[in-house]
Amino acid sequence: MNTFFALFVIATVASLIITPVVRRLCERFQLLDVPTDSRRLHTKAIPRLGGVAIYLSCLTALSTLPFVDNLLTQTLKARWLDIFVALIPATLVLVLGIVDDLRGTNATVKFTVLGMIATLFYFLGGHIDALSIPFVGTVELPPLLSFAITILWLVGIANAFNLIDGMDGLASGAALFSSLVILIVSISQDRPLMTVVALVLCGALAGFLRYNFNPASIFLGDSGALFVGFTLAALSVLSAQKATTTVAIVIPILAFGFPMVDTAMTMGRRLISRRPMFQGDNEHIHHMLLARGWSQRRVVLALYGVCTLFGLVAMIFTTTGSKTTGLIMFVVSVAVLIAVGHLRYHEIDELRAGVKRTVSDRRLRVANNVRIRRTAVALSKASDIDHVFAAIHSMLEFGEFSFANVQVGRTGSAEIAQRVFEAAAKRSGHSRLELRDGGIYWAWSNGNSDSRSPSAWSFRLPLVKDGVEWGWMNLYRDFASGELLVDMNYLSELFRSELTDATERIFKQYETARVIEPLSMTVRAGNVTG
Repeated sequence: MNTFFALFVIATVASLIITPVVRRLCERFQLLDVPTDSRRLHTKAIPRLGGVAIYLSCLTALSTLPFVDNLLTQTLKARWLDIFVALIPATLVLVLGIVDDLRGTNATVKFTVLGMIATLFYFLGGHIDALSIPFVGTVELPPLLSFAITILWLVGIANAFNLIDGMDGLASGAALFSSLVILIVSISQDRPLMTVVALVLCGALAGFLRYNFNPASIFLGDSGALFVGFTLAALSVLSAQKATTTVAIVIPILAFGFPMVDTAMTMGRRLISRRPMFQGDNEHIHHMLLARGWSQRRVVLALYGVCTLFGLVAMIFTTTGSKTTGLIMFVVSVAVLIAVGHLRYHEIDELRAGVKRTVSDRRLRVANNVRIRRTAVALSKASDIDHVFAAIHSMLEFGEFSFANVQVGRTGSAEIAQRVFEAAAKRSGHSRLELRDGGIYWAWSNGNSDSRSPSAWSFRLPLVKDGVEWGWMNLYRDFASGELLVDMNYLSELFRSELTDATERIFKQYETARVIEPLSMTVRAGNVTG
């Protein structure tokens, strides 16, 4: 135990000393992160090679082990080569991150190289051999699937820590909590090698956080985020290879809970919005909390609390076993969904609205669409203008609109409109139609609104066929009426087309008809309601 404590202290002190040295070298050689876009939260250039400081601090602590002779070091000597299974690939990841920090690399190159390094880790002996599915049990993986899942896990976790590295102290603090979880699990499993590596990583991160917490004087950079993420992912794989199924699968997922949730949200959002998958944005979880007016420190401390909760849940599995795995994971998933739902993501709100449309509003929407289809059929059979407006009136009774007005008639054919109007007046006795601007005007209201209401929006359907204008129809709806439960495509295509055809058909019947003397009647001015 004294050796463990000494390793932690050495790693922490080394980080406290090496980090400011790396920071000064970055300042001297202008290796800085300059804020050039709105995604960056800092306002001045900050050194960015924090990964180098963490790596050197870990090496410093590990290099003291050969000079110690006790039961721990004797145990480690028998498996000393195992440490290189994680250390060699992690070093290559660090180099990749340094190149990215200094020169920049595109996403394709970065992921390709990460995949190659993960492949090296796999062939050095680090791989996921089985998965545990709640209520199903352990599933042994064939070699090809084992390889694919191992690569996906290593690259995914490394990238997850890189994605959350957008705020002072966030990625390094989350990594510290993940390291503590892996450390505790390694100790409980009596895995001294994994315990030592996790312990020195904890110390290096703790010392680095002194300079990385808000206001940060040095950043992790891609070198640090990728190195730490890959190392933690590799440790979780190595720790899980001889562990119980629950520990092997569930605990690593919970240990990286916050980075995984943020990454899943990011990929999901971009997929739903059809945006480039690897294009940066300012809608990560920490950005959404900042948008609520929180300070950087408050956001970071709140997310530290989230990491702590994930870690505590992970610890439950070391004592409860696999019997409650499914239940606990279900509860955690529901809690995550509820929490994410309060972050006001547009994509989440749209998915929620889509579920509501599919489940609760579907029957009414279908009924309204069927009504429009029936109206279209009635219009196709209409033989006079009264039948046309009767069909429209029947459709509007579905209550989705507050006001509607229609004017039909061919432009420049006022005489024809007069004939149609007079014929309708003869049939109806008391007509609800008006002659306006050379056309026949009709209006409908639900009794509560009219077209002049400032709280209504309108939808206009031009009645045009083969370049000839046959009138128009306006539909009005109050803004406070909620969601429109009707397919507007039915109105703009099917209904509009049949209304135009019916108008053309009826008016053409009167183009060659005998001119009838105007009837003696009074036409009401203003809006007429049904």
